[in-house]
Amino acid sequence: MCGKLNLTIGVCGGVKVRKVAFVLGVLVILSAPVGADSARQALFQDRNIFHSGLRNAHTIALTFDDGPNAHTEEVLDALKEMHVKATFFIVGNQAHRHPEILARIAREGHLLANHSATHAFLGRSYDADPDKLLDQIRDVHDQIAPLMAAGDKFYFRAPYGQWTATHAHILNSDRELSRYVGPIYWDVGGDITMSGDGYVMSAADWDCWHKDWSARTCAKGYAREIRRKDGGVVLMHAIHLRSAELVRQVVPPLIEEGYRFVRLDEMPEYRRYETRPQKGVADTRQSPQKLAGLRPEDIK
Repeated sequence: MCGKLNLTIGVCGGVKVRKVAFVLGVLVILSAPVGADSARQALFQDRNIFHSGLRNAHTIALTFDDGPNAHTEEVLDALKEMHVKATFFIVGNQAHRHPEILARIAREGHLLANHSATHAFLGRSYDADPDKLLDQIRDVHDQIAPLMAAGDKFYFRAPYGQWTATHAHILNSDRELSRYVGPIYWDVGGDITMSGDGYVMSAADWDCWHKDWSARTCAKGYAREIRRKDGGVVLMHAIHLRSAELVRQVVPPLIEEGYRFVRLDEMPEYRRYETRPQKGVADTRQSPQKLAGLRPEDIK
């Protein structure tokens, strides 16, 4: 028996009690019949949540990853000028460096969400070490939860979209962290695509900056993909020199076209992943063309 346990959790005689509890929690979740206890329904899903319900709804959810840093304040200024609320997926080590900017995000009515402590690639090594995975999520949770209003929902996005079903089971064994909805994916902003005649048809900001494109050029890709899909969850980043200018290029024309902007917690599609509050759990928060060699003058 001891030899079998060693394959999963380490040396039997010296294993931590906490790690055993995680493994037992996973086994309970895996063996529980569906619908047996709605209060314990898992919020973390086995796979990324791809369907947002915003396509063809003329509705946009702006999401900003990897902050906060100094450039995040410029993004906040732009959103404030346009009276648009968004969701910010926070990286823990960045938040430790910029707590005042983290607080500003919440204070100005945006939704704080979890993007892991170090933006780690959450591969299978995290399945073998539950504490390491839990610490990645808990570090951010402990920073954002006190700043969120009572009733705000918790959302998580996996760095690089990397996720496993075992991650979900481990996190759902933790009473507090199991309240998260996620991992949240995106509809718009995942990659750059070009038409055969040189029009940028979709864009990803990080790749735009890597190619040294202007915010105006990058915005064309975002706007065309949004219009083509008539809405969606939009992936951007709030940490680059041109991040705020990209927001100013993308958002105003869409406002003029009547698009509605929402936070993730205003999206009906995600409510299916929420659970009813557990009894006795208090809410302690306060109220297709190849791009190699493409020249800027070739892009329309």
